[in-house]
Parts: sequence; structure tokens; C-alpha cells
Amino acid sequence: MEQTRERKTDRRTLYTRMVIKDALLALLAEKDYVHITVTDICREADIHRSTFYLHYPNIPEVLDALFADALGSTRSLLTQLGCEGGKEGDCAWPLCTFLRENRKYQPLFFSDALRSLVVERIAASGLADFTDRLRERTGLSEEVLQALFYFQLNGCLAVVRQNVALPAERWAHIQCGIDRFLKNGFEHLSEP
Repeated sequence: MEQTRERKTDRRTLYTRMVIKDALLALLAEKDYVHITVTDICREADIHRSTFYLHYPNIPEVLDALFADALGSTRSLLTQLGCEGGKEGDCAWPLCTFLRENRKYQPLFFSDALRSLVVERIAASGLADFTDRLRERTGLSEEVLQALFYFQLNGCLAVVRQNVALPAERWAHIQCGIDRFLKNGFEHLSEP
């Protein structure tokens, strides 16, 4: 009997945490992160303030949970870096595709107020893998590899944000051009 009660509590806890995170995402679509309050989240989630504090000590903790959810989903995508596929469609970061197809997380990743934090969090998830994989293929210095990572990451975020509303066919055309550009660049990286 107690195990059943525990399972229900876990399900309710998960649901409440999801509602709180979804409320923050909805608010991020409407206003800057710095202007969002616990009261705003509670109103959006239709919960009491005490319920919020039962699950999260503050808004940055909700933000951390959102990043964990999103980057947990994209962790395997971030390992597919460096245009290794050799055919068009394989070069643009899978993160770009993820952000375009998962509108839920767009307010988080496209927030001007969170831009540096987004880059920091993505770098924590993928920078080491990117530099390790390209170092083996190119022999480039750590400094150059990190610059390439940040260049590609910021480009991905900017291009997806700018073109998120485009129909799939037009996006595919843009992605094809980016893929050709990246493929040529990656093929010649090890050259002086």
C-alpha cells in the first residue's frame, strides 16, 4: 500500500515540476527572464506559492531543471559534430534541427537575457567532445578548436532563431547551403 502511495506522490511531484517548468517557458516567450517572478510562475502554472517552494527554492533552480531537460535530450546530438557524415544534411549541428523542431525549448534558447548562459550550458555539454574529435582529425590547437566551437554554436543559435518561422522547404535550402560551407571548411581544416 505504501509503495502505491509513493508512486502516486512521485507522479504528482513530476507533474508539478513539469507544470512549473512549462510555466517558466511560457513566460520566457512573453518577457525577459529578469522580469519573471515566482508570483508570475505560480499564476501561469495555477499553483500556490508554497507549492512552488516545495519543489524549487528559486527561479534559477527551475531554469537549471529546464536546461537539464533540454540538454539531456540533446546530449547525443552534441556529439555529432564536425561534419563527419560527408553528405549534405550531415554538417549543420543536430542542435539546430532539435531547436527548430522542438518549439517548447525555443523561448529558453532564444532569450536575449539568457544568451550567455545558454552558450555556457551548451559548451559544458559539448565543447570537450568537439575539441577532442577535431583535434584528432586536424591537429589544430585547443584555442583554435574552441573558437570554432563557439563560432559554430553561436551561428547555429542565430540562424535558427532568425529562420524558425520559415517553411520546411526553405529551411532545408538554407541548411543545404550551410552544410556545403561547413563541409568544405572541415575538409580543409588541417591544411595550413
